[in-house]
Amino acid sequence: MKSSYRIAEISFGRPSWDTAYEFEFEGKNFEVQRFGTNFSVEAFQKLIESLRSQVDAFALTSLPPVIRLDQKSYVHRQYLDIMGTPSPVPLCDGTGLREVSNITSLIQKMESGEIDPERGIFFPAAMFSTELEEYIRARYPKSIYFGDAYSLLGIPILLQPFKGLKTLSKLALNVANLKDLRSNTPLAETKLQKLSRSSLAAQVENVQYVFCDLPFLLLFDSSTEFVRGKDLVIWSCHPKMEEEARKFSPRSITNLIPEKYRIHPCMNYSVLDATLRLARGRTAPLSIEEWEQVLAQDVDIRHVARKYVMSRQASTQAKISKSVNTLKNKILNQKEPDFAFVVHALSHDDFLRVPGLSLLKHMPKEWNNRFDRVASNAPAFVWGHVKHIMSKETGQEINGIIYTLPATPKVLKESDPEEIYQKIQGLCYDAANRGAKMIGLGAYTKIVGDQGITINQNSPIPVTTGNSLSAAATLWALRDVVIKMNLLKISPESGLVDGMAMVVGATGSIGQVSAKLLSMVFNRLTLVAPRMNRLLELRAEIEKISPNCKVIVSTDANELAGEADAVVTATSAFDHKIIDVMRLKPGAVVCDCSRPLDFDKDDAKKRPDVLIIESGEVVLPGPVELTCDLGLPGKTVYACLAETALLTMEKRYEPFTMGRDIEWDKVKQIYKMARRHGVELAAIQGHMGIITDREIELTRQLALSKRKK
Repeated sequence: MKSSYRIAEISFGRPSWDTAYEFEFEGKNFEVQRFGTNFSVEAFQKLIESLRSQVDAFALTSLPPVIRLDQKSYVHRQYLDIMGTPSPVPLCDGTGLREVSNITSLIQKMESGEIDPERGIFFPAAMFSTELEEYIRARYPKSIYFGDAYSLLGIPILLQPFKGLKTLSKLALNVANLKDLRSNTPLAETKLQKLSRSSLAAQVENVQYVFCDLPFLLLFDSSTEFVRGKDLVIWSCHPKMEEEARKFSPRSITNLIPEKYRIHPCMNYSVLDATLRLARGRTAPLSIEEWEQVLAQDVDIRHVARKYVMSRQASTQAKISKSVNTLKNKILNQKEPDFAFVVHALSHDDFLRVPGLSLLKHMPKEWNNRFDRVASNAPAFVWGHVKHIMSKETGQEINGIIYTLPATPKVLKESDPEEIYQKIQGLCYDAANRGAKMIGLGAYTKIVGDQGITINQNSPIPVTTGNSLSAAATLWALRDVVIKMNLLKISPESGLVDGMAMVVGATGSIGQVSAKLLSMVFNRLTLVAPRMNRLLELRAEIEKISPNCKVIVSTDANELAGEADAVVTATSAFDHKIIDVMRLKPGAVVCDCSRPLDFDKDDAKKRPDVLIIESGEVVLPGPVELTCDLGLPGKTVYACLAETALLTMEKRYEPFTMGRDIEWDKVKQIYKMARRHGVELAAIQGHMGIITDREIELTRQLALSKRKK
């Protein structure tokens, strides 16, 4: 593992706080540089695009928060736009870590008497720290005050918990969600606002504590009379920001970040998120449970805190719904689903498989797009069930329920991401009410926004994207195709394949997983990526894992493309070709994991002597019965569905795979689970459709013929 890391802290806030610093943590060196974007999504995205090959992680700060209220999440469009920006390195916004750490610190400070809620607590924007607000409100409902009407709408009204508060809060959020973050706070210096500020300060005169983090507090500029003489509670560090905050004359400042993690005076939860993940080799986002383990949270505190940092709580309505579903299953003699999975129409042709819609094939083709858009307005529904999945090892049987969104990828990409979030979140609750213990996301549903992270946070059951088994199945398919091509031999000395594998985009999360696994199979491996220093670090890591594999590094994919027998591309290049298909070795097997794809149908047609594959699907074990058409032959299912089933079979009800990053240890784990329970590789997908054994043999013959010339 490397000993030095670079983190780019990109703030949605002001550039006036920009700085650069470095620190040591757990024997490793970290360099951090902050870039403020002054509330510009475009500037934010451009920084990610320009820096993604120069840093090891991004720490994203001052983003509009994801807010959960009454089983509904409010996700600001600007948050979705930012978190959806492609990046080969982790995007860390402190989610999960902040909630777990803050609630733990609050409990400890309340137990020690450092914070006494009975003296009154004012939240200028309670919606931005719901875990703290909910914990205090549950214990001291008469001591808590909200300023959200002022901070979100500019209305100087101080609120306390009352029966209609949730309805009012939803209204405020729906209004605020339509606005730029700058306009969510009253920054103008009008006479009316000066009067409003004085009114608000007078209303909180007898309140002792103000809970508000520094970046948001400083958005108020001179609107902060309500801080004067109060005990200010914050959860980030920045000397210049604290200096500004002290101008508001608070009586004291208390920081909820644990002392041992205030590694540097400019530390915040996003930078800490990146630091902890890099130091521990964890590229993928961590779940609440994993953050609890990392922070070594006290068991008693964990039991209390979890209620406020996770939305795995069933409402009264949900409990009633679950009881109704249980009764219905008993009457109809149906089993409760053990897991759930979400799919959607992959093309217009998928609508033809819906019972009663086969007549659509007679509709003029020019009407297809219009029909697809209209169909997407229909609610998601139960598409079918997958029954009698039976473990080869234990004989255990599980069943799943499959939901579908009636929308094609094209329509989903054009849709408001928040609408997709709400639909999927509704399915999560429905699945939980039916008895499912976890849910998997398929196709575009796992790509939208931050790729499952927010959906998991707001789901009553754990969510997985299934990308770990998808990666394993793709490399599994690569291995099988290489064997069927029969152009390579096993070296008797090393027991490895006597040939060269190449990974393009090797320093990205998928690339690293692929490189490490391929180094255990091939005796030569070429790593390709833009930054030589990161390539050298990865080579050193792989040489420790696979000492018998010769590792070569290059910044040019075309340099050694003609020598590679197997190629994995895992890039995120949108504007140019990374590798020239005409330079590939005859008989090479290419696994295209890039999104967008590095190769297209035209590339495949140009080189019939090269086999380009996209993915591998799998067959579930047992007398499996599918009551819906997934567009795959027989018992074949998507690898991401199989991951959800396997985790359920193992009773590992956890968000196993989330975000765009994939951990190679989890890829190995899920692959071993798959083999142990009897999951088999099925159809191998190429750019032109399913690749048959006959096509593989034809490619082999063309390659041999070309090699003789």
